[in-house]
Amino acid sequence: MRNWKKSLLASMATMMVVGVVATACSSDKAMEKSGGNVDSDSKAAVKLNLLGPGKTHKQIKFEEREKYPVWQETIKLFDEAGLDLAYEIVPNEQYSVVIKTRMATGSDLPDIVNISRLDNTTVLNLAKQGVLLDLNPLIEKYSNGNIMKMYNDEFPFAKKATTSPDGKMYWFSNLHKKTYEGSKPAPVGLTMLIRKDWLEKLQLPVPTTAEQYMQTLIDIRENDANGNGQKDEVLVYDPSNFSGAIAQWFGLGTDISAVDIENKKVVSPWYQEGIKDYFRYLQQLVEAGVLDTSLIGGSSEQRQQKITENQVASLHDYNMIEWYEPTIKGGGEFLPLMPLKAHPSIVPAAQVEPPYLVWEKYAITKDAKNVEAAIKFFDTVYSEPYARLVQWGIEGKTYTLGESGMEERIDAGSEAAKAETGNVVGKELYGDTVFPRVQFDNVESEIKGVKQPKGEHQLKIMDYKPYYVNMNHNYLAIPDDEQLERKTKILTNLNTYSSELATKLALGQKSLDNWDDYMADLKKLGLDELLEIDQYLHDRYNSIQ
Repeated sequence: MRNWKKSLLASMATMMVVGVVATACSSDKAMEKSGGNVDSDSKAAVKLNLLGPGKTHKQIKFEEREKYPVWQETIKLFDEAGLDLAYEIVPNEQYSVVIKTRMATGSDLPDIVNISRLDNTTVLNLAKQGVLLDLNPLIEKYSNGNIMKMYNDEFPFAKKATTSPDGKMYWFSNLHKKTYEGSKPAPVGLTMLIRKDWLEKLQLPVPTTAEQYMQTLIDIRENDANGNGQKDEVLVYDPSNFSGAIAQWFGLGTDISAVDIENKKVVSPWYQEGIKDYFRYLQQLVEAGVLDTSLIGGSSEQRQQKITENQVASLHDYNMIEWYEPTIKGGGEFLPLMPLKAHPSIVPAAQVEPPYLVWEKYAITKDAKNVEAAIKFFDTVYSEPYARLVQWGIEGKTYTLGESGMEERIDAGSEAAKAETGNVVGKELYGDTVFPRVQFDNVESEIKGVKQPKGEHQLKIMDYKPYYVNMNHNYLAIPDDEQLERKTKILTNLNTYSSELATKLALGQKSLDNWDDYMADLKKLGLDELLEIDQYLHDRYNSIQ
């Protein structure tokens, strides 16, 4: 992976460009113009060509952007910056092939390109070849200050996640921050959800321990909570990994290598105190018949079918979601649970999504004819007016300002309804195409839009400790070529072994008596080396200013 394979890429280009690119770009190859209204009497606008994937929405279409008020307001910002934007939009499902091919050939590149489908090794190799530009000197020379204000003041964590091992910056990113009461970071909970209406129907208390939780699931099943005359009420939970909240009840991290952010330490669930008791507990759930083993490793469609058929008593997901309830035949309501006591000497941990998110990659290529204009594009993107349009849209149409001055969403209905009325926010129409997302979100608006038990849970979870995150990579610096090569090689076999071992232990198909043998296998497969690399990357992440 370390070396750029020219002969391979040349053959890829020959094979793919003729077929896939021609098909993918046929409807947009003419580089659609922005449709902006640059004043003809003002200085001529600078043209920028942008390449990116299309949206997956069936109703809200980027090619119909002119009809949406949020687009009209957004393009005004780029008009005011003196930019004339043209787009090459590739169908989303074809973009991975197209972008790999286009970047491999290294010719006829756009000024700005969405390279999110390329892994870090590929991107850094492109940078070494000069195909992508180092952004830091360009920002210093041409920026009006917006970019670094966002990266240094509003989203200081972003530089940690986008600074390359050589100290340079080769891409811009989507930036997201969720707060409470204006400035307090607001992580969102991922937890075990349980059927609130079934608890009420059977007059069962909300469980407060893991033992009570298991007994509650048994009672729900034995008492035929869904009323269909069968014992088919189940727990949906995948024990093949550690990303389900039950693992955190036993104090375990969320992945085979997980970041303990509070203690600045990388850990593995396999080495943590509660691991054996966790598997004993899962075995009890299986033996009691409440954990649906048929769904282990299954698809989201299979899980949804169980929910639709009114058979799911509990599952793991975001604490405030309400998209499941309307799909349940006969109706139903899920209640989020706080972390439950599962081990006498371990404080149960919460699982949360971080309040700060960095993702996607947008780069300036070597073929950019006017790098100053390209920096102006990103100065416009990293501005408060643009961020408001992306996250909130148009005041009075997609959001209002509450008494506290905080934004509150207006429910615009289904995707079809939004397409009909035009009441969409920027991220729905053009986010993740050639346009990055910059999102200042507040949790108050979400809480106001859900039933109180869910809102109350969110307020509690924000301050709960200890916790682990569901996005460990957000807290690791970008590895260098050697580190990434080693991690990739290790994880290829380690992930497979870990997943199979965890599943068989949960199902009772492997004995806990052979624990030392399993640990020896994990070590041979590189678990210790993986933790060492990730600890180094986390330390470097924390050292980046």
